[in-house]
Amino acid sequence: MILVTGAAGQVGAALVRELQAAGHEVLATDIERIQAGNSVRCDLRSDQDVAKLFGAQRFSTVVHLAAVLATAFRSNPLTGGEVNLSATIRLLQASLASGVRRFVFGSSAAVYGNFTRPRCTETADASPDDAYGAAKLAIERILELISASHSMECVSLRVARVLGPGARKTGSLWRSQIFERANSDSNHLEIPFAPDARLSVVHVDDLAGMFRVLVEARSVPSRTYNTPAEVVRADEVGRLAEEANGWRVSLGTSEAGPEIDGSRFVKDFGFVPRSLAEHVRQSLTKEQ
Repeated sequence: MILVTGAAGQVGAALVRELQAAGHEVLATDIERIQAGNSVRCDLRSDQDVAKLFGAQRFSTVVHLAAVLATAFRSNPLTGGEVNLSATIRLLQASLASGVRRFVFGSSAAVYGNFTRPRCTETADASPDDAYGAAKLAIERILELISASHSMECVSLRVARVLGPGARKTGSLWRSQIFERANSDSNHLEIPFAPDARLSVVHVDDLAGMFRVLVEARSVPSRTYNTPAEVVRADEVGRLAEEANGWRVSLGTSEAGPEIDGSRFVKDFGFVPRSLAEHVRQSLTKEQ
């Protein structure tokens, strides 16, 4: 049995579908109720909820995606710390005590900071400049120590900027709106980045595939991976949105942050994501 936390979110929901389609037995959990499939509501901040979760099932693998995202973390840092740090440690304690074999952590490219720099590999300095990125890095370091001293294998996937349908809790809804033209009453899309900003992006479906790879791999050679990501200029994202869905796009002035190099993941697992243009074309085909 595979436990997926944060399963009501954009990435979690996509991963549950991916794992179930591959024939895995999955228990989906979130603080919000999940309507379909084998699921249970669980607040990871609650000792009682976590004990009940692990008392009812035996899990071979845990994929931990539940988190307070960066914008919400800044708005409510105490809740952010409680969920992203304390609740994760509680989940780790339960996983160790119950004999979980592999713990897969949804980390973030935010560990590299938000300033622009090219080609960040996993050996680049991790220097987060906000509490969200610092919390992700702290959990990564704890997982490295657990892997070195316990039988549970731990691996962190540093996620680039996620695009694709299904995002609801984010300050950057344009990431989903590109693919959800039919669900919008407006024809205007606001992308906050400067036209020449170089965005490291990964589609949610490809990201779900990467997490499935880490679940299924017989061995995981490294403790930390960047997601393979396409680096694309903001004005090119806008052009795709205009041509594919008829959006009227306006661009902003923000910088894009570091470019993420996911070649380690490609080398170890042979996983190559599809291009943003391919995903946009596919979304149009589904709507027709």
